[in-house]
Amino acid sequence: MTLRTLTQSASRLFALAMAGLAFGAAPSLAAERAMIVLDASGSMWGRIDQEPKIGIARAVLKDVLADLPSEVELGLIAYGHRRKGQCDDIELLVAPGTDSAAEIGAVADGLNPLGKTPLSASVRLAAETLKFTEDKATVVLITDGIETCNADPCALGRELEATGVDFTAHVVGFGLSAEEGRQVACLAEETGGLYLPAQDAGQLGEALDQPLTEIAEAETAGADPASEADPTPAPADLPAAALEAPDGVEIGRPLTVVWDGPGERRDAIQIFDPAARNGEGRVVASRRVVNGDVAAQAVTLLAPVRPGAYQVRYWRGDGRAVLATRPLEVAEAPVSLDAPATVGLSKTFTVAWVGPGARRDAIRIVDPRKPDGSNAVLRSRRLVNGEFDNRTVALVAPADPGFYQLHYYSGDGSAVLATREIEVLDAEVALEAPDEVAIATRLTVTWTGPGARRDAIQIFDPQAGNGAGKVVESRRIVNGDMDARSVDLHAPAKPGSYELRYYNGDNRTVLATRALVVAAAEVALAAPDAVPMGRRFSVEWTGPGARRDAVQIFDPQARAGEGKVLTSMRIVSGDMDKRTVALNAPATAGDYLLRYYNGDNSTVLATRPIAVEEIAVALEAPDTALIGHTVEIKWQGPGARRDAVQIFDPNAKAGQGAVETSQRIVGGDMDAQSVRLVVPAIAGDYVLRYFSGDGRKVLAERPIVVEAMEVALDAPASVPAAQFFEVAWVGPGAARDAVQLFDPAAKAGKGKVLASARLIGGDYDGKTVRIKAPAEPGTYQLRYHSGHSRVVLYETELVVE
Repeated sequence: MTLRTLTQSASRLFALAMAGLAFGAAPSLAAERAMIVLDASGSMWGRIDQEPKIGIARAVLKDVLADLPSEVELGLIAYGHRRKGQCDDIELLVAPGTDSAAEIGAVADGLNPLGKTPLSASVRLAAETLKFTEDKATVVLITDGIETCNADPCALGRELEATGVDFTAHVVGFGLSAEEGRQVACLAEETGGLYLPAQDAGQLGEALDQPLTEIAEAETAGADPASEADPTPAPADLPAAALEAPDGVEIGRPLTVVWDGPGERRDAIQIFDPAARNGEGRVVASRRVVNGDVAAQAVTLLAPVRPGAYQVRYWRGDGRAVLATRPLEVAEAPVSLDAPATVGLSKTFTVAWVGPGARRDAIRIVDPRKPDGSNAVLRSRRLVNGEFDNRTVALVAPADPGFYQLHYYSGDGSAVLATREIEVLDAEVALEAPDEVAIATRLTVTWTGPGARRDAIQIFDPQAGNGAGKVVESRRIVNGDMDARSVDLHAPAKPGSYELRYYNGDNRTVLATRALVVAAAEVALAAPDAVPMGRRFSVEWTGPGARRDAVQIFDPQARAGEGKVLTSMRIVSGDMDKRTVALNAPATAGDYLLRYYNGDNSTVLATRPIAVEEIAVALEAPDTALIGHTVEIKWQGPGARRDAVQIFDPNAKAGQGAVETSQRIVGGDMDAQSVRLVVPAIAGDYVLRYFSGDGRKVLAERPIVVEAMEVALDAPASVPAAQFFEVAWVGPGAARDAVQLFDPAAKAGKGKVLASARLIGGDYDGKTVRIKAPAEPGTYQLRYHSGHSRVVLYETELVVE
């Protein structure tokens, strides 16, 4: 699908959504305001159907916004478009307002994707800009990635749902995996919105159809009250229309209306309350006919949550006229809640419900002791996020004892349909641990408490942050020993007075504390004052001995004085009984530091200086060698386990050079300090090098010239098929050298080795080998192959008869 096709299909749907935003039908709220949050992070240069995702987003936005009514109050926020790696790169580019379409399109065209994905903070800014705690607000997030700025989209969704008047977030995911989708979908689900996955351009259009039709249901709720209040039949010159629907329906239930009429794009089926606004009337539900079942000429609406006499109307959008009406009686329906009379603080409990079960309906925990308003709602869970088939939802009780109320809340009607009381009982929450531990050591904390999935045991520093305090260690209780009700923590590396805390994650509340003293302890390193460069030496340590602790060699002069860790050895990889580790000294002489590093706290607990002394490093070898021959090289140097003698070709890789052969010195004769190497099979000037593996540095080098020699094969010009024949050879005769029988016509001209005889497997003194001819007659090649250098040094033709 091309970008043009995408914008044609997606823009029609998105236009319906934006139109719905302009004419939302909330019974008691002002006109809706909405915000687009656009991902402009670096990954938006990725492609869907050969088109950059940012290009698709720009094109759809511009095409859609061009057709929007000027009354739509719409804004634009983008993130990741100004700086790389910055989580605060979020900007309100267009404030919500009417006639903003052209400005949004122009601004989106100028975005250059660069940075990270702070989607949670961006949605929060959008909600706050829309004054979501005072007015109805809708956010459409378009993202191609998950949160990358240490925030929890799920928690944000719960917060915005609980504190907002009527907040909804829809999330459009571009090319996200199933797991990535789950990580952002909860933002939509927690607020009653939809998550829209799209793996290609075609799916994008299909996905957009789902939420946008619902947003478009109430398109005409902002129409002139005078035209709404006059449901008289249409004049004779207007098109005829008719409606079929039940005479009555229970509150909050879906209602299917079959229609006959013009079926134009802006035509809608409405539920109208003639008694509202002191008799002026008001549209309480609306859905465009094009967003229903067009073939069956039917749409589905949700009945109001207040009983009474209503009307179903066919509304002609272009002419703003009512073409047909019929009465609708909305009756009371059973709505009830069943839950325990009491529950322990912060415990999870189940509420069974009977009611309309609409998508925006929710069960809420409300604190009656707080003043009326959104802050009285402590917890809210949409029915669709529970066990819908069993008509149950799970809620977490508050962290404070007392009497609370459970509410069945109708989201579409913004009304409470049923209530019941529940008491939260006090419960024991306690911590058992040592009163004092040494710095950076492991301690076990036994807990008593709710044991909820998000609960954690924390170490808190009350002095940090200029007295504001800071959590310095936290471990979820589900990651400990749940049977023993215990968790293991790492004590801070700084002595002082701390607090152990039982933290209830669902309520974000500390339920219990106890004092913890972290005492100073001896941490020290014992090692030689000086060691030869590249040599292995032993370091004795005294300290916590934690699993992530290490002894390091640190170069304080590296990186223009910032310093750099050159070597790090975990202490658990050494001799724990003797408390020693073995390290290799750097390959460069100089002054360094030994450090005891505590991994759990990312802190250096002890240091001591160590000098690395220069030693002689040299190579002794012949000045020349014949191609493919083995030479003996004597070495002088550190002799470390990773050190090697290499043959280096300085002319390889367009002058960058390349190692042709490398032999670890531990693979040679360590007593004689010598190694044996096979020189390259191509004549030329090479360099012998002593390479320090740990320091990744060449410590010594000397030239060696590799000289050419005669290489030849002597065999019959032709041999019988499938018969053995003898080949005499002249050449280096290295251990891996071989005579090969090669078919140049095989593999579509790429050739194939049919037989290979190692020289050392034949008559080495007589310099002959035996090879079996192929069964198929033809022209083949005999080749002298240097196994070490993997090159052919000689070839001759062979005819098989």
